[in-house]
Amino acid sequence: MTYELITSILDELGLPYAYYQFKKPPEGNKYIAYFESDKIRLMADNVVYYFEPHFAIELYTKDKDIATENRLIELLKVNEVPWSGGESNYIDSEKVYQTVFYV
Repeated sequence: MTYELITSILDELGLPYAYYQFKKPPEGNKYIAYFESDKIRLMADNVVYYFEPHFAIELYTKDKDIATENRLIELLKVNEVPWSGGESNYIDSEKVYQTVFYV
């Protein structure tokens, strides 16, 4: 996964998004925060020969939104991006659902 690929997927999804956090609250009932969660490395003899960043995509919605979750999953599939997660939590203090995908 590259930064270019993740931002092109999020552009296509059409929701407001920001890396890590928004500087000011986004407009609307749906938005995404994403961040680098790990770097997978290929290494030998104390040398890193290749690394690839992996990301967490956090979808926030006022109401549980299966259609938007499925649209994101479809965009990941079309772009041949393996993912895991998809679990949802309700954040009571913010009054939003958070669904996290790891790519």
